[in-house]
Amino acid sequence: MSLIGALSSSSLAMLAQSQGMQTVSNNIANVNTTAYKREQTLFATLLNGQKANGTKMFTAQAVDRRSVMAQGLIASTGRSDDLALDGEGFFIVSRVFGSTIDNDVYFTRDGALQQKYVDDGSGAEQSYYTTANGKYLMGWAADENGEFSTSNSLDGLVPLRAFSLDELSGVASTQALMAANIPSNTDTGDSVTLQGSIYDQTFASQTLSYIWTKTAANNWTVDFQVSNGTVASPATGTAAVSFTGDGKLLTPQDPVEVSVTWDDGTTSTIAVDLTEMEQYADSTTIYRTWQDGSETGRLYDESFDKNGVLWGSYTNGRNRALYKVAVAEFVAPDSLEAVSGNLFRSTEAAGELAVRDLELEQQDTTILVGNLESSNVDLADEFTRMMMVQKAYTMASTNFRTVDEMIDVAVSMKR
Repeated sequence: MSLIGALSSSSLAMLAQSQGMQTVSNNIANVNTTAYKREQTLFATLLNGQKANGTKMFTAQAVDRRSVMAQGLIASTGRSDDLALDGEGFFIVSRVFGSTIDNDVYFTRDGALQQKYVDDGSGAEQSYYTTANGKYLMGWAADENGEFSTSNSLDGLVPLRAFSLDELSGVASTQALMAANIPSNTDTGDSVTLQGSIYDQTFASQTLSYIWTKTAANNWTVDFQVSNGTVASPATGTAAVSFTGDGKLLTPQDPVEVSVTWDDGTTSTIAVDLTEMEQYADSTTIYRTWQDGSETGRLYDESFDKNGVLWGSYTNGRNRALYKVAVAEFVAPDSLEAVSGNLFRSTEAAGELAVRDLELEQQDTTILVGNLESSNVDLADEFTRMMMVQKAYTMASTNFRTVDEMIDVAVSMKR
């Protein structure tokens, strides 16, 4: 190898090791960055020349590789808006409000969400979930029944709005249950009254009274009365109930259909379940009552679940699905292009994008609420690599200096 060739090889080696040191420095600087993915500089041979006898000369070339899908440790934060992906996949985020399938779509493992108020075009500011650098979190919106229509593409994705459905309409009761004990030692002809509640067609709470009248040993009739209304059926004294000798309900096993006409002219039909009634020689005891109606509720809290569904909690005790987080997957995620802000951009080398619905598909990926993924940087490994790169750079620089001195000698001899 000529002196000029040796000088060139040493120079290229120092450049390659310099790039390796920069990579190590970046990894150490981001050791506490949420969901940061470690980058590694590998060294490959580079054809640097050819001797007069045809022998090829090689030196080092730096090649960077990022460990995108190497899982970082999951750390608890206690914030309900912090989400960590445990398994494969990426959150889908957009730089422009309302953007879907275009160049403004990015992918990230960083689920440190915040709420950002923006004008959505209606003139009123609304709150949306965004990443720390202001990118909008994308997913599917629920329909009026709380159901989702999802797909495996970016089509149909929208930004997730915080506190989107402030009020949830009430529900009129159609079913009710009474679980209680009526004393078996009640005299024939005497009555025992139990009370529960139901909701009428205006979603107002009304009292439903169960009037139990003993007709014979282990036999009763139950009559129904409601506040602010009239029971049309069953007619008084026609709803017969019987118990076994050991106090268990014998009949009826099917719900009793109670038809009500309310004072405002509306009507309701409630299927009343009596199968959990008992008859023992004890005091009158109500174990539990239940009905499926509710009053109109106001949204007071919302939270994500492990499948990325954003649930709204209402003052009437009901919960409703509002949005669902979409998760992106790639065939070769390590080939994604890293951009500023813990973000990645799709590339041809990464393969085809598939959008996943974690609730529908049987996958190992789940969302851990109140947690964040830490960086996957191993400090011990980085310091080890730093010493190796430093040693290699020192040796290359020594070689460069030696060759430079030899060239000086050769020049001096010519003079």
